[in-house]
Amino acid sequence: MKKTFINLIFIFLICSSGFSQTASTFFPSNPGYKWYYKNIPLDSLNNPVQSLSRYRIDSFAIVNTYKGLLASIVRVKDNLLIQNQNTPYNDTSWHNFQTTDGWEYLSLSFIPDSINIPIGFLNFLRSLQNWYSLYRFAQTVNQEYVVIQKDTTVAIDTISAPIRVRLKGKRLNDETISTVNGNYTAKKFLITYGLYLKLFVLEIPILERPDTTWIAPGVWMVKQSTPSTALSLSQLGINFTVPIPGNLYELTLPVGIRKISSEVPVKYSLFQNYPNPFNPSTIIKFMIAENGKSNLITLKIFDLIGREVATLVNEKLQPGTYEIPFSGSQIASGIYFYKLETSNFTDVKRMLMIK
Repeated sequence: MKKTFINLIFIFLICSSGFSQTASTFFPSNPGYKWYYKNIPLDSLNNPVQSLSRYRIDSFAIVNTYKGLLASIVRVKDNLLIQNQNTPYNDTSWHNFQTTDGWEYLSLSFIPDSINIPIGFLNFLRSLQNWYSLYRFAQTVNQEYVVIQKDTTVAIDTISAPIRVRLKGKRLNDETISTVNGNYTAKKFLITYGLYLKLFVLEIPILERPDTTWIAPGVWMVKQSTPSTALSLSQLGINFTVPIPGNLYELTLPVGIRKISSEVPVKYSLFQNYPNPFNPSTIIKFMIAENGKSNLITLKIFDLIGREVATLVNEKLQPGTYEIPFSGSQIASGIYFYKLETSNFTDVKRMLMIK
């Protein structure tokens, strides 16, 4: 009887693990990981406008304490005209993981003091800066949860308006998302940012922005869609409306890298660069096997004494065959080494640059 009881508990624990996952398993395990996104604007009817597409690069920089919590800190640069645009990172996001919840720090430091809104409301918005459990992986599907809700009163000219700010979330059914790196089974969340006019028991929307985000294990965000909306003060008797365009973020490959076959190799391979010797450009080809699909892939160039010259790849790549160009226009003639590395495979080859 005792043995049967212990077995039942064991089976229950195994079965229960399928219903929720530790939030940290959805985020890359080590700093250095980079995400490359295509930023596609959406028009007023929420149709993608491919001709106006831009790029965004997120870089997992460091793990450090921020505002009282251990944070995975990501540097961001968005709205790049070209993917390799030489622009410094100009934004930051902070991520924390506690059991089955993914927390993010809400920062409004980008709002300038000179913005033309009442100072009291500006201070109220800034008081909302804090950590919030945004993504709740164990949440029941289609059940809403309130992340934050706060009320204030805003005085505009002779009008005193009761205002409510609310951030709410909902976990939707999991979806398989097709990306340039293959298919991911992703957790899907609807996160709605709302600003409302409170009239007794009524809430009249001034602004609602619903973000749909798909999060895959070991990769984090693989897709995000924010529809076009508008901020309107007409409910306050003020003739003021500002359209807010939407955006669609989708994973894209870093500049230069090209997937030349999706056939799954039986093993990892790093090929000799061609041409070799080269001046000034060469191509490096490599294969990623099935058992490496969850690994971080790095491809780096080193000089003869072991100094790193360039990082060509620092991504999670799906199984397949890839090639990437390397330009030696900025380096001296000589012998160089290129190294392909994952958690379970390393190979190094030599190449010769002749000018």
